[in-house]
Amino acid sequence: MNMINAPYDKLIERIAISANLPVEDIKRKIEAKRAKLSGLISNEGAAQIVAAELGISFESQEMKINDLLQGMRKVNITGKVINMFPIRQFQRSGKEAEVASFEIADSTGSTRIVLWDTHHIELIKNETIKENSVVEIKKADVRGRTNKEVHLGSISELKLSDKVIDKITKTEEKKIFKKISGLQKNEGASIRATIVQMFNPSTFSVCPECNMKANYENEKYNCLKHGIIIPKKRVILNAVADDGSGNFRVIFFHENALKMLGVKSSEEAENPSLLIEKKQEILGTEYSISGRVKKNVFFDRNEFIASDFSATDVEEIIKQTSK
Repeated sequence: MNMINAPYDKLIERIAISANLPVEDIKRKIEAKRAKLSGLISNEGAAQIVAAELGISFESQEMKINDLLQGMRKVNITGKVINMFPIRQFQRSGKEAEVASFEIADSTGSTRIVLWDTHHIELIKNETIKENSVVEIKKADVRGRTNKEVHLGSISELKLSDKVIDKITKTEEKKIFKKISGLQKNEGASIRATIVQMFNPSTFSVCPECNMKANYENEKYNCLKHGIIIPKKRVILNAVADDGSGNFRVIFFHENALKMLGVKSSEEAENPSLLIEKKQEILGTEYSISGRVKKNVFFDRNEFIASDFSATDVEEIIKQTSK
């Protein structure tokens, strides 16, 4: 039995809805099951046994985004694309591979969609699927430790939908603060840390159509998909953050790099006098940074890829810890 990793109350609620029974009836069945097994099973484990006995399977169900639970398999959802993310290259068994992702939303919430199959990724590359597209997803798995992600494999289906979604809801990501010393590869988390070192920002060129990295060949910029192009510049900023338990290299890509530097363009980010001024302002400042730990294969080290950040609000932390 595939274990669903979800809050107990949420799991009971889903079982009750699927079985068309009151929540209290489901709770009694779970308590009886645990008693029969002499308490040698968790509430969540007993709940899933009860669900199976009631003939409930969450596989192949058409679901709303807010009803997804970590660990569900072969779910079906429909949503509107609200964010597209760059396609990333990585090494798998010594070979180059790619992973693509985007964010969809429906009336109940939003979630990140992760594509591993080359046929699905091609739909992004040829712009069949783009921002504001409505897509249907079938036979996908729900993963994620702190925030739900929907992952599509080779058996999953992805296609455009003729449904219209006007009302959408953006789900706020849960911020799970962790110590730097406890961060693990591929883990999404938030840290509170002081910037102790900052390097000069660098720029790279991307295609203005698909945002893929552009190659400079024969004094021209070339995109594998769109041919010869006039590229646009993107900024990358490297820093080292320390929270007392350890330190980590943090990578800020374009929008976050500009935000950290307090500028609006890559040209401004390359201003040497501005950089000196900003370094004095940033170094020694504590920030709350959300992101994900990724392996930098070239340098053989883990890095923290920032998705958002803000200067730490000490008063807000005091309020939260006093609750």
